[in-house]
Parts: sequence; structure tokens; C-alpha cells
Amino acid sequence: MRRYKLQKIAELGNFENIIQFTDQPEHDDFRYYGTWAEDHFKNSNPISLELACGKGAYTLALAEKYADRNFIGVDMKGSRLWTGCVEAQKRGLTNVAFLRIEILNLAHYFSEGEIDEIWITFPDPFLKNGKIRKRLTATRYLAVYKHVIKEGASIHLKTDSNPLFDFSLKSLIENRCVIEEKIDDVYDDERLHEDLYIKTNYEKRHLADNRVIKYVRFSLAI
Repeated sequence: MRRYKLQKIAELGNFENIIQFTDQPEHDDFRYYGTWAEDHFKNSNPISLELACGKGAYTLALAEKYADRNFIGVDMKGSRLWTGCVEAQKRGLTNVAFLRIEILNLAHYFSEGEIDEIWITFPDPFLKNGKIRKRLTATRYLAVYKHVIKEGASIHLKTDSNPLFDFSLKSLIENRCVIEEKIDDVYDDERLHEDLYIKTNYEKRHLADNRVIKYVRFSLAI
């Protein structure tokens, strides 16, 4: 790991808008469990998660647009989250937090039904053999989401990967999820979806390469 990445990870301890797995032993009760809105954000607003958020570009953009909601970006890459923390402070966004944990451990950090919405934007498609179970729409991940999200709440997937998109649709059907909306090309669709037009650096590069951006909104089986 390069020195500047190690330095950024070390500096995460100085930010108030991030919580790391190292701050909370897994065998202890998490201090914001069930009380994120009241105790961390100091309000009663709904909470949206962005999973595998990277530098948090989508998290930040949504937070700027919806001041009456709370947003938490989740990732394990500390050097990337550093960028999100710094940018949130620069923009004065008090409705943004970051959580550096493994996504499979969400249930340790959020109580049942505490989350109102989940975004998954351009996750790693894990195209190599043996990596399919790491896809964020695989059955074991959907089971985790079911614990923390409100019944009937929306989960959004946005990707440029055809294999991941096809896998996800199959997984959703197999797990009896409700597919509420499916768009095969976000930028060639007559419906107006302003939240889908937020562009991260990754997406800008994908579009420059003429890749097609796909989207599906779904809710979990009751």
C-alpha cells in the first residue's frame, strides 16, 4: 500500500463523520444501533445507505439534494472514504456519515427496519470465477439487507456490467423480490429520473467508453 494511502487511513481517526470497524469491537453493542438518526445525526429524518460507496460521490450528491434525509456511505476502503469525509466537511454536509465496515456486518450496526432506502451504484461485478458470491445482489447479501431495511422500502442498483445486471435480475427472482422498475439504458429512457443522472467519475468514464448504464429498483420479499 502506498504511503499516502496509509496516511489517509491514519487520518480517518480525526474525522467525526466516519465510524470504523476498529472503533467498535464486534462483540460489543454498537452505540448507534437503532438510534442513528437521533444520536448521530441529531434529527428524526429517514436514512439512506450507499453500499460500496468508494469516495462517496453518490452519497454526497444525494445528501446535497435531499437536506431532509440522512445518508451513510459504507465501504471498507479507508483511503477512498477519506475523500468522502473531507468533501462532506468542505460542503458543510451534516446529513452525511461514512461507515468503514464489511457490508455483511450491517446487522451489527443497524437495527431491524432502521434503513429507509439502499443504493448500490457501480459495485465490483466480480467477473472472475469463484467470485460470484461476493456480488452485492447475491442471496447472502439480500438476507442482510432484509434485516436492516424497512418492509417494502426500495433498493436501487445502477451498473454498466451486463453480467452483474443479468445475475442480479435472476437473483431477485430466485429470492422472490419485487422488481418495481427496470431500465435497460438510463440515458435512453423517456422517464425522468433525476437521481439516476448523478454521475460519479467512474460513470463519466463508462459513458465516455460508450457503455450502457442499467438500473433496477426492487424491494425484498416479505
